[in-house]
Amino acid sequence: MVMRPLVTRMIAGSLLGAALLAGLAFLAARERPPIGAVPLLTPEGRTFWLVALAVWVLGAAVFQVLDRIPQVAAATAPRRAIRYDPVPEWPTGWVLPFATLAAGSLLLCAYNNALAGMAVVLFGFIALLVGQLSRLALYSAESRTRTVGRVAHTVLLYGLAFVAFAMVYVHKLRSLYSATAIFLLAGIFLLQLTEGEDVQLDRRVLYAMVGGLVLAEATWVLNYWPATGWLGGATLLAVFHFLAGLVLARSERTLTWRTALEYGTMAAIAVVVIVWGTLQTRGGL
Repeated sequence: MVMRPLVTRMIAGSLLGAALLAGLAFLAARERPPIGAVPLLTPEGRTFWLVALAVWVLGAAVFQVLDRIPQVAAATAPRRAIRYDPVPEWPTGWVLPFATLAAGSLLLCAYNNALAGMAVVLFGFIALLVGQLSRLALYSAESRTRTVGRVAHTVLLYGLAFVAFAMVYVHKLRSLYSATAIFLLAGIFLLQLTEGEDVQLDRRVLYAMVGGLVLAEATWVLNYWPATGWLGGATLLAVFHFLAGLVLARSERTLTWRTALEYGTMAAIAVVVIVWGTLQTRGGL
């Protein structure tokens, strides 16, 4: 299959996504949605969040329509030694664009000046394009290309998760709202994390939902901690790293108690370092 038309579609979709974020950045600079207000439920900033929701849905729908990766997956399935269905029974091309546009919108709510707006637009374009290219690489017939694609894909998801978690936590909303938002975002990120793995989609959804619930519980606990948004996001990212490691190991059929202990230890060390740094900055308890 010729790759040039696929890449052209990806670039076009990424430019459209960046244009949508640019319009949203202009609206954010004019409306200045307040931090700490519940999106859509409070009048302040409601227009911004309604438009943001429309941007997420429109961008995700456009990328799903442009998606031709299922055809690539079906063509390369024999060389990738796929045991299950080579193409997911549900469309998944919308997942990564939806998550990217959501993370960009959350950033624009917290940072709504002109410079931040330009940075978010550039961030959105790069994230959308890299996300689609790395997703394409996951279905390559060459194992080396798949490995590079997996690394790029995972790093991008970690970056998006960090931004999204931090920008949810910075609002310091009640757990009813913040934990629910983290559950949905974490579920989307964990679902996307297993893209290209030889696992049935229903299992991928199950892993994503369980991981999302764990992150939601962590958010509930974290809401009692007076940390900044970025530190709270870093703590949630450490928990996400632990869950992501387990999910990927389970998907690749390499999950053992040693693997779980390694990821758990790394996540625990990261959380301890973050908490220690916060206490040092605040001058102790």
